[in-house]
Amino acid sequence: MQRSFNIKPVLAVTLTLVVIAVIMFAVFMTDTDSGEGVAGITSNLQETAESSYSTDSPYSGTIRILTSPDIHSHIFAMSENDTGSRIGRIGALANSLGNEREDTLYLFAGDLGEGNFYHTYAGVPEVKAYSMAGVDLAVPGNHAFDFSTEVFESGVTNASYSVICANLDFTDSELNNIIRDYAVFNAGGAKVGVFGIITPQLGKIVTIPEDMIFYKNTTDIGNSAVKSLKNEGADIIIALTHESREEDLKLAESVSGIDLIIGGHDHLVWNETITGGDGGETLIVHAGKYGEEMDCVDITFEDGILSDASVVRYTITEDMPDDEEITSFVMPYYNNYSDSLSNPIGYSQVALDVPYLEIRSKETNAGDLITDTIKDNVPGVDIALINSGSIRGDAVIPAGEISYLTLNTILPFENMIVTIRMTGQEIRDTLERSASAIVVSGDECPGEERVGSGGFLQVSGVRFEINTKGDVFCCDYDNDRVKCTGNRILNLSVVTDSGNEPIVPDKTYTVAVNNYMAGGGDGYTNLLEIADDKKYNTEINLIGLLAAAIERDSPISPETDGRILVFS
Repeated sequence: MQRSFNIKPVLAVTLTLVVIAVIMFAVFMTDTDSGEGVAGITSNLQETAESSYSTDSPYSGTIRILTSPDIHSHIFAMSENDTGSRIGRIGALANSLGNEREDTLYLFAGDLGEGNFYHTYAGVPEVKAYSMAGVDLAVPGNHAFDFSTEVFESGVTNASYSVICANLDFTDSELNNIIRDYAVFNAGGAKVGVFGIITPQLGKIVTIPEDMIFYKNTTDIGNSAVKSLKNEGADIIIALTHESREEDLKLAESVSGIDLIIGGHDHLVWNETITGGDGGETLIVHAGKYGEEMDCVDITFEDGILSDASVVRYTITEDMPDDEEITSFVMPYYNNYSDSLSNPIGYSQVALDVPYLEIRSKETNAGDLITDTIKDNVPGVDIALINSGSIRGDAVIPAGEISYLTLNTILPFENMIVTIRMTGQEIRDTLERSASAIVVSGDECPGEERVGSGGFLQVSGVRFEINTKGDVFCCDYDNDRVKCTGNRILNLSVVTDSGNEPIVPDKTYTVAVNNYMAGGGDGYTNLLEIADDKKYNTEINLIGLLAAAIERDSPISPETDGRILVFS
């Protein structure tokens, strides 16, 4: 694992310290002759200078943290009439709040880019814009690894801020030196240590690249990072995370010494103070998604103890000040990208429902449109299943013209369609996993042992009911052991030309999924385990298939038909 590095030198030192620094420089230059590299010299010099802040007494004072996670490439104008940009307003607000307190740190909790735009420009517009907005430090999100490690590396090397993650390493030594475990800042007269954590469920969400090493035990990683930061004299310890609410709560409870967790990934707006096993308190703050808001967190310490905290939320709106320099930088990217995608390809007579919470918990007309398009247009397919996490937009798309850009918002991941020959029992088992994405009180399966919300399936060619009071699917993914197969799925039938027929456990059906699910993504390890000779990659791009169908069948008016009924 990588060790720490200091990324903000002391702004002012006394003449005495300057003299000391010169002496220390000479000493370390001597050390260089014995084999120490330049990076080691720089780190040691910074550490020596920063030690001027350390005293024998615990820290007392206040620092400010800014956060706005899960941008997902939402950096452009906020409406057709907007003359500014979302990132321009975020940058202007960050600058204003930073000017109020010089002891301000801007921490980004992951998922800066997503989808085809992120892939097209390898994250460069996003990271450079947020560099201009004043981000000090970031942790990668799961969408950083939707594409190759090379795309991820291109993004981080173009950022002026640093990226940390304690539970990731890379076989590429250059990239491994860039992505450190933690960093140390000076703020408000305090030494502030920040370590990074990405969700322990990363392997369920994306395929872990061969050149990346992933550590799932975030409790052990967190304890190790806290110990190292304390050994380096950190007065304040912050965990910068990209994981779910449940995972952040567990981190706060199981790792002693964390004063603040700045988190992302769940797209929720919440904050909570947790008392850990050692009696210490940890404040957790999540600030939603898509740059819709920025949270300003002021934390005060007395004699090393967190004594007061305030969280002020700012909603980003079009009437806020805009940083014209940032907007001038990002908008040409958007214009070039959208010009090629914005021509209408069809027309919908009804709104398309893709709100985040709805599409991950029930049937929606957009889910039906996508899965029906697959079933009706890929030869030989009996059933289509698509994980809702691959369907984005988090909005109601108004009725009217549909462009490729609209579809790219809904389906940003360039998924290919894979067909799999599955038995009726295998299909039922897959749907039980989908039903486990719906969490109800008392169903007694922890989050890491069930499918996440993005694993809820939109379907075509089958009809069924979900009884949320039934036993829930539960799996020890670490040991690939199913603990409970679940019995939430009722009245499962297959739609045929002659009507609905009960699914036959030992009969074989052809099921279409995307390549992400076929590779075990979103917890569908059962699909990964199906023999390769039963799978066929059609090399049909899902968004291209949907675009062609809409162009051919326009105007469209998809409606739900009760194929998924959820009750308790």
